[in-house]
Amino acid sequence: MDDRTQDLREALRAALHEDPSVRQEAAIRLGTLAGPATAGELVALLVSEPDFFVRESLTWAVVRQSEAALPHLLRALEGGAPSRVQVLHALSKIQDPSAVERILPLADDPDPAVAAKAWWALGRTGTSEAVPALMAHLGDPDEARRHELTRALEQLGAPAVPELAARLRAGDPVQRRHAAEVLMVVGDPDARPAVDALVHAVEHDDKEVALVAVEALARLEVPEVDEALRRLRGSADRWLAIIADWLLSDRAERRQGGPG
Repeated sequence: MDDRTQDLREALRAALHEDPSVRQEAAIRLGTLAGPATAGELVALLVSEPDFFVRESLTWAVVRQSEAALPHLLRALEGGAPSRVQVLHALSKIQDPSAVERILPLADDPDPAVAAKAWWALGRTGTSEAVPALMAHLGDPDEARRHELTRALEQLGAPAVPELAARLRAGDPVQRRHAAEVLMVVGDPDARPAVDALVHAVEHDDKEVALVAVEALARLEVPEVDEALRRLRGSADRWLAIIADWLLSDRAERRQGGPG
């Protein structure tokens, strides 16, 4: 047995030590010593590790062996909720589109921690196949879950924009507001295809939705935005007129390289 193999075996044994500080040091060593042949052992350590900081180091070690670890991670999705959360965390870092099919069912998992981590992993893959599973939860009544979904859809970006624009026109008020919130964080240039839907929301929706929609609209650098804001500046609705005037001034100032 050569020295590297011996060091690897010692690190794997230390990763089972009762002292988390010893396991943490072992996890860091495994990140540099382990190869594809030990990917299964790394995943097994990851899903059984109780300490958050050690899990983070083991996640790093697993991700370094992403190709070899992927089949083991996908099998581990069949485990209990805590291990599924950690496996999904690793998959969100690997971002392999081939994992999407296995992750999709977990977007509806009854455990909110599993579902939220599945949303994040799906968002990080950037594939259109993730859109229906994520959009099914748009406007969730729980504020924390809405925030998690917003983050996931922000990561997904452009593939989600057409459906977000459609919901902005046809969803219920909570969905419309949530769609506008997501488009606001997606921003330029990915959200540009939603310009018409955002303008419609600003001009025709209730103020709670319109306020978010106008913020989303103002982040897009396309001529249609200025045209819409100029129309709104002449609106009979004093609130809309003031907002539009301020945004036009702010956009002009930013283009000239002024403060803000």
